[in-house]
Amino acid sequence: MFKGVDHVVIAVKDLDAAVERYETIYATSVSERSEAPAAGMAMAFFRFDDSYIELVSAMGDQGPIAKRLAEQGEGVHLVAMKVDDIEQTLTHLREKGIRLVGDPGPGNPVTGQVFIHPSVTGGVLTQLVQR
Repeated sequence: MFKGVDHVVIAVKDLDAAVERYETIYATSVSERSEAPAAGMAMAFFRFDDSYIELVSAMGDQGPIAKRLAEQGEGVHLVAMKVDDIEQTLTHLREKGIRLVGDPGPGNPVTGQVFIHPSVTGGVLTQLVQR
């Protein structure tokens, strides 16, 4: 079942400015940066032991982050929760009638990402992560 927060993703308009701001806040340098051109986003990571904060910004006007920024502005985009057994967790959530995104369905292995729909969690997209 749930074991705590794995990471939090924060959508920002200007990644460089946000990195500078968060480096000041956290009193540490960004751990790494990367890009996902196919998804239209750039990322910066601040790692803390077994969790991290991920800043994401749009690389253009297309993709999920561009859409999120246009509709809602900057802010928390996603909270990823650690689970010890994703199959067991999904069974529990299905039994409770929780709306899921990316759920392969009972009896099918999880091969992609699975999320709890934001309509269930007060607007917060919640990712399930088994490491």
